[in-house]
Amino acid sequence: MTRRTSHVRGELKTKMRALTASFFGFRTSHSTVAIKQNCDLAESLKDGSCFAFKDWETKRGIYKTELIQSAINNMWFANRSDEGVIHGRYFNPLPVELLALILTAVS
Repeated sequence: MTRRTSHVRGELKTKMRALTASFFGFRTSHSTVAIKQNCDLAESLKDGSCFAFKDWETKRGIYKTELIQSAINNMWFANRSDEGVIHGRYFNPLPVELLALILTAVS
């Protein structure tokens, strides 16, 4: 299991990049205006870990953001041969370490 740690971390980072971009509305452009807006948005989300809140503008609903559930679904429950489906007992309840891994991948 520990041999897969770096693979899991890399796969999660890749999946989170796309999820985070669409979830928070990052723009895919090479213009300096879009890059500046993306940088400003990223900084505002990282300030006070706003990205971890359901309502990240008012900072309400810590760890209740749909982004976390989407990450879990995409990473471990995307199809019937994924780890979450096969080894469901390890995901109920969700381990705190898994939540920490997801939040680290977002930041």
